[in-house]
Amino acid sequence: MFAFDLPFLLLCMSSGLISIFLVILILNLLTFSRLRPIHMKKEEQQSAPFFSILVPARNEEKNIAACVRSLVAQRYERLEVLVLDDNSDDATAEIVVHIIEALPPDQKGRLRLFRGAELPAGWAGKNFACHQLSQVAQGDFLFFTDADTIHDPDTIASVLACMKQHTVQMLTAQPEYILSSFGERLIMPSLNFLNLSSLPIALLNRSKEPILATGNGQLLCFERSAYEAIGGHTAVKGTLLEDVELAREARAAGYRLLFVDAFLLVRCRMYRSLAEVWRGYSRNYFAFYCHSLMFALFGLLLNLLLYVLPPAFLLYSLFVPQSLSLIVLAALSSALPVMMRIMLSLRFEHRARGMMLLLCLLHPISILFDCLILVNSIRWYYRRKGVEWKGRQYKEQK
Repeated sequence: MFAFDLPFLLLCMSSGLISIFLVILILNLLTFSRLRPIHMKKEEQQSAPFFSILVPARNEEKNIAACVRSLVAQRYERLEVLVLDDNSDDATAEIVVHIIEALPPDQKGRLRLFRGAELPAGWAGKNFACHQLSQVAQGDFLFFTDADTIHDPDTIASVLACMKQHTVQMLTAQPEYILSSFGERLIMPSLNFLNLSSLPIALLNRSKEPILATGNGQLLCFERSAYEAIGGHTAVKGTLLEDVELAREARAAGYRLLFVDAFLLVRCRMYRSLAEVWRGYSRNYFAFYCHSLMFALFGLLLNLLLYVLPPAFLLYSLFVPQSLSLIVLAALSSALPVMMRIMLSLRFEHRARGMMLLLCLLHPISILFDCLILVNSIRWYYRRKGVEWKGRQYKEQK
């Protein structure tokens, strides 16, 4: 009987699980709160809290000017923008200095540049840079962001309004990702696909379990009292996934967190080529699995089963005749993820949308690349010299 045939069982399992993930994705698209632009009037800002915008920067000469200018241009008046040059060997610091010099006299105090100290043992570079910035920040709120982000002028006002509305002490967000090269467009949306189709965002926001908390360093805003209570970046000084770990520390301490869609307000150009995507995600992809080899291998096999096996079987059936039931199951299991990817593109991709929709047809190849990146991330973690990032070597404790 075909019901006991291994390919049939695997394809049944694949289509069943994909159907569950489709439901999760639809719920996420319906419940993923969007951070919407809020323009705060000047008279409202007189009693508003003071914000410190903190930007760690190491070798960011391609990105830093656009980022800093967007932050200085915030329509929220009560803020300071603090940039720390983390021992860059490019023109990062010089670019910030030129921006400061070009500011009108009444705006020069709005932006300050600091030179980072030498990296102490046991610290990851970005974490120590953020720690140094937090020590000189004056704000009631600490707004951490990466140097490769560009912010709408109403970002700070919108973040404050959202945090007050939901009564949370930490807010993090997913920005719009600027994708230009073929490699970026092929791989990066599939990582978003895996995240939004596997965990309900409503659960991430409402659960009290630290393991379900998430954070994104491209926009990570704390009430200062909450940040200091959990120990700040000192509590996560050695990890390469510090944003997620900070969120878990905050939740473990009883603080309320919110993860929102900042597509309308924040843009980010993380990588500029397939090679950069490969290196960047290899740095911390394994950390998403809490450095559990068993957990990572399970995720690897699950992704291959769900998203690579069905189209591979369809291809195989072109050369070796198969029963109609198997072909129908394989076609269904192949079509559903493509449909899910199209749904995500329609929600999150507004640039070159036609090309992005076409690339949805290559979803199995995207997932295969993701699996290879995970394998490489595991390899980097276990090799003797550890992970290399921006000219530094990190060897996290196993």
